[in-house]
Amino acid sequence: MRKVISAVIFGSMVAFVLACEDQQVTKLQYMPDMADTPGVKTQKEYIDPPEGSIAVTDIPYAATPEEETLLQNPIPADQASIARGDKLFHTFCSVCHGSSGKGDGTIVDEFPPPPDLTSDLNKGRPDPFFFNKISKGGPLMPSLGYALDMKERWHIVNYLRTLQGVAK
Repeated sequence: MRKVISAVIFGSMVAFVLACEDQQVTKLQYMPDMADTPGVKTQKEYIDPPEGSIAVTDIPYAATPEEETLLQNPIPADQASIARGDKLFHTFCSVCHGSSGKGDGTIVDEFPPPPDLTSDLNKGRPDPFFFNKISKGGPLMPSLGYALDMKERWHIVNYLRTLQGVAK
């Protein structure tokens, strides 16, 4: 009896597919395979967030210097933050800026020297300036926003202030 029912169902499906072959009707697929996967564009993730959206846990980057003043460093500059920033600075930043932040990193011979982060000019800059530079990069500096989350970037800013000798 089961064989008869299976044969009738299979025969119905075959008849339906054959009937729809000449028409522009979506065919039924018993098991969809990789032939019908959506196309993925180069350098795009399979599921991109909507345009203009930001993560709930993150904050938008300041687009102008005026917007920079609206950002505040949410991480207190305590010993734990400075220690974490020290580790992150030496992992991501010291190659170019050097261990002391004076722009004497190991790749200075290959590229133009990066700015001295301990100069008076940089001491006077607000924390959001450095946060945005770390996040978005600069003319020769790569963006590290993809590699560091928001808190890690602020930890680096807190450590940078200790290199500069600026008390918070």
